[in-house]
Amino acid sequence: MCAIVDANVAGKLFSSEHGEADKKFFNWITSGKGRLVVGGQLLEELNKTAIRRWARQAIIAGLITTVSEIRVKERETGLLNQGLCKSDDPHVIALAQVSGARLLYSNDKDLQADFKNKDLLSNPRGKVYSTTRNQNFRESHRRLLARQDLCSQA
Repeated sequence: MCAIVDANVAGKLFSSEHGEADKKFFNWITSGKGRLVVGGQLLEELNKTAIRRWARQAIIAGLITTVSEIRVKERETGLLNQGLCKSDDPHVIALAQVSGARLLYSNDKDLQADFKNKDLLSNPRGKVYSTTRNQNFRESHRRLLARQDLCSQA
């Protein structure tokens, strides 16, 4: 299964300062059960966080898939023209559409709403992993990480 990590959680996720839910998500990626998808503007944003140090080895290990910046930017332009995104992160929705990733780790409520919007992401619908309300690893987190169907064939 593939997932997108928003820049607003990447700093703590890829540092030693993470909570229980962050640690479980990070372990899910490093165990090979999950794979991060990056590309376009999000890759630039993530490169400003602690992921930069971890990413080189992760790419070699097959834990990260990089999507063409051109493909993401083209889709982002289309989304901007449609005006369907409520968040200021159409590049993240574009990345999900291009890559097929349907799991997002983010604490941005507007982006979460966009990611769950069936007009933006479907087959399968987007799901959100969040620690906005609680840093503890909850049953809802466990169920999301156990799913095998959150990576569509884009």
